Amino acid sequence: MDYTGLYAKKYRVNRKLTEEERSNQLHQKAALNVTPLYNLSVIKINSTYLESVDRWFLYRGTMTVICLLGIALPFVIFFIPLLVMPSIDWMAIFTLVPISAPLWVLATWGLLKESFRRTHFPIRFNYRNRMVYVFKTNGTVFQAKWDDIFFTLGRCERMVGIQNWDIRGHVLDKDRETILETFALPGDDTNIDQLKQAWEFFRRHMEDGPATIYRDVYWCHDIAERREKFKAGLTTMLFSFNGHPIAQILSYPFFFFEALGRWFAMRTSKIPAWPAEVEAQCKVDPFDPNLRDASHNPDKIPMEPIKNE
Repeated sequence: MDYTGLYAKKYRVNRKLTEEERSNQLHQKAALNVTPLYNLSVIKINSTYLESVDRWFLYRGTMTVICLLGIALPFVIFFIPLLVMPSIDWMAIFTLVPISAPLWVLATWGLLKESFRRTHFPIRFNYRNRMVYVFKTNGTVFQAKWDDIFFTLGRCERMVGIQNWDIRGHVLDKDRETILETFALPGDDTNIDQLKQAWEFFRRHMEDGPATIYRDVYWCHDIAERREKFKAGLTTMLFSFNGHPIAQILSYPFFFFEALGRWFAMRTSKIPAWPAEVEAQCKVDPFDPNLRDASHNPDKIPMEPIKNE
């Protein structure tokens, strides 16, 4: 679970590219000798565009559960017992309120990062006009030319002593050094090779066309026009242990509890809607041979092991 860019370690803008970012650059025209991996990130794909989920979608709901517990615990432990006593101890209540207030403020701040926002923050890669549209966490949308974006591996939080990474797209100023906007592709990993497989999936879509990768997409998230169902959310969270059935079984109670928070976050959030001008640039032929969305999904999400090349 890595919330880089949303909670801690925000993506810094209005700064110069670092030497590490330059050395880790991923070039749009340079094909990698790896198998493309869509990594359960697609909402829909067609001959015009590919739409993906955001970097934090897999974890959605985890912080919501923690924050809801942080809000509820003082009531359960202190206030409810005091209020049901034969004689209410108002002095104790007034003493506990300022003690509990910092926890409530922190938990509410964390809760509002996942809940009461958007159900997801989609990214749309338009193959025809070579544009990328990004739904930001503040509800606004920005766009940039695919060829002008500086993609690189980004250093995230350390996971149990191991460095975690993600793939970032920097929109640069005219000097090609100053970062104006930053977004991240779906997913993060301690395994850079697997991240490169995910990069190659998006790169081939934009460089070689949707026909080269759409058959690799065997599951699309049914969230474009509706909120995610509880069961789908639980299965998506279990995907983090894809290929490890024993780990999935052992962690099921934990993920079930997290999925309740995910359900709360989804139910309290709005479904994102692209601006009319973006939709106008992303028209799709209803008989598109490369069309794939949730209506083409199998009965359940395939959970076979992921193999790195």
